[in-house]
Amino acid sequence: MSPIDWVIVVLYALAVLAIGWAASRKQTSTDEYFRGSRQLPWWAIGFSIIATSFSAASLLGGPGEGFNYGLLYLQLQLGDLIGYALVILLFLPFFMRLNLTTAYEYLEQRFDAKTRSLGSLCFLLFVIARLGGLLYAASLAVSTIVGIPIDLAIFIVGAVSIVYTITGGIAAVIWTDVLQFGMIFVGLAAGIWTAATAVPGGIGELWSAASAAGKLSVINPSWEPDSIRSLPTAVFAYGMLAFAVAGTNQQSVQRYVSCADIQSGRKAILLGWFSGLIGVAATLVLGVLLYGFYSLNPTLLSGLVVTPEGTLETADSILPYFIVNQVPPGASGLLVAAIFAAAMSSIDSALHSLATCMTVDFYQRYSPSAVSESQSLKVAQWLIGIWGILGIFSAFYVASTGEDLLPFLIEYTAMFLGPLLGLFLMGVLLPRVNANGAFYGTIAAVIFLVVGNGMGWLSFPGIWRSAVIAPIAVGLGLLISLLGNVPGEKSLQGLTFWSKRD
Repeated sequence: MSPIDWVIVVLYALAVLAIGWAASRKQTSTDEYFRGSRQLPWWAIGFSIIATSFSAASLLGGPGEGFNYGLLYLQLQLGDLIGYALVILLFLPFFMRLNLTTAYEYLEQRFDAKTRSLGSLCFLLFVIARLGGLLYAASLAVSTIVGIPIDLAIFIVGAVSIVYTITGGIAAVIWTDVLQFGMIFVGLAAGIWTAATAVPGGIGELWSAASAAGKLSVINPSWEPDSIRSLPTAVFAYGMLAFAVAGTNQQSVQRYVSCADIQSGRKAILLGWFSGLIGVAATLVLGVLLYGFYSLNPTLLSGLVVTPEGTLETADSILPYFIVNQVPPGASGLLVAAIFAAAMSSIDSALHSLATCMTVDFYQRYSPSAVSESQSLKVAQWLIGIWGILGIFSAFYVASTGEDLLPFLIEYTAMFLGPLLGLFLMGVLLPRVNANGAFYGTIAAVIFLVVGNGMGWLSFPGIWRSAVIAPIAVGLGLLISLLGNVPGEKSLQGLTFWSKRD
């Protein structure tokens, strides 16, 4: 990296820290720290929704996906749309009307305290698994581009994210997400510009080379349950996974409940989906153009391992490789800043939501005495630091697995959020399900999933886990409930899809 590249990266990092400092001046209550006092604009929350899920894994994995398989990954945006639509229809009214801070407060009102704690625990396990992948993704790029060890890169990105997240609360997270999402697009534009200006004929020539290799197909209608690039898998399996992520994940729910009203929440969700569509398309297009670039200049790809099928053995490495070897000064800094932005926009959200759940669902809920605002704020800030350190250790584990990032994140997301989705569906859609049925049915579904995978007789692909386990959890919960008491009116009024609150 040249001096101008370092200037760009440092200026970006200073801007992020400045936003955290500015937001910290308003932190006087837990409502401000956790929800921004519900005064944040819906459009900023909408960009934050997609920035949260658009991680460095997306920015590194997207171009690798486009390089290897073209635009087929874009089909998953249909599943995302289905997931967000179901959240708007089924879950959003409860989150907003009940004035929640965490999604799992609903579970206590509908069922009981142990069910709330179970739901929060499922979320915590999901985020810890994901947080390691997010930190590793950033370290992979930084270690390649800057030439420092991966362990040091993990520490740097993690430390910066911890500092401004502790300082500014949800307002800092959301406003830095807006900046970071803009930075991502600037970086992608710099990458596309570099590839296009490096060959005679520009984008048209690169596009033609990719088209000749069959990289421009968007739809694959064939039934391929093992492949995320199949339309049925994208619609049904990924649609349920997206429903789980958008509807039961505190990182998403914390943004909805920071909106002023239900209408603002709907607009934020739809803007988040549309921004995600554009973001995913941009990363895939960059990957397709990089394929065209290297197919026209095959000798420049000698530093990476290419399989006999013409795909990269390590797809996530194509963007760092391109930055190091082909991108000129200035554009390199923009791309590195974009990778940092993608990493931190997801890491800060993960850390803040972890601290929110631990503080609200465990510390405040089970404290034997009344907890003051200042005590809760201090606990949340300490928890962000603790979880950040644990996330760094989790990143070391992810680095040791050697797995591609996108499949890794999808697999571990489905493992924890599938049963959690079943738990929320029981509460919202099935008035006959009682607290014991919801609690033990969810635990039984988790055991079924873990034992089935360990024994080898649960053979469905990882991306289908949410679509399979959520209905199993619902069925088990209903069966157990039918053997017990009918839920009382207090646990149903205004808490199911079929009833209205007085």
